[in-house]
Amino acid sequence: MKSKKVAFILVYSLIAMFGVVIAVNWYSVSQGEETIEEYLEQEEAVEVITVSHEEGGEESDLSNDEETESGSGEIIAAVHQELNQLVGWNRYRGFSWGRNEPRLEGIVEDLETMLEIETNDDRRKDAKRTIQAIQKALDGSDVEGVRLAHKIMHDLDFYVNGNVGDGKRYGITEYQ
Repeated sequence: MKSKKVAFILVYSLIAMFGVVIAVNWYSVSQGEETIEEYLEQEEAVEVITVSHEEGGEESDLSNDEETESGSGEIIAAVHQELNQLVGWNRYRGFSWGRNEPRLEGIVEDLETMLEIETNDDRRKDAKRTIQAIQKALDGSDVEGVRLAHKIMHDLDFYVNGNVGDGKRYGITEYQ
């Protein structure tokens, strides 16, 4: 009889915790978050200048498109993973600017490298928008810009690399 009570309490405790997780996620989604364009247009966005990539070197078995997708796909996956560590899973609530600014600057450098090799216009737009969101966040110490950058990279990682992650799609990338 006692084990039934323990099992009953355990099951209902798990259901209650699951309900809290759902409520927290619903609350964050229902807060009417701004679109990318609204966020970036609040102040003048930083313009990104890229240097063209000169072809050369050894030939490979991959076509140029496959090489580009592979190279930019690796960058997308790495940036997404870094942003997960910074702001994913509600980590944005305790975000520390002093400690994380160099990491964000490194992400911008990685995305600028991606822009040098990427040939797909939509992926380039998404990379530029991510850079703009991070730079705007850095300029104003606004963690929402970092969260926006994470959402873009989250979706790109799914569309380019097939990384299903948590199953969420934000629907905010140009590339799909």
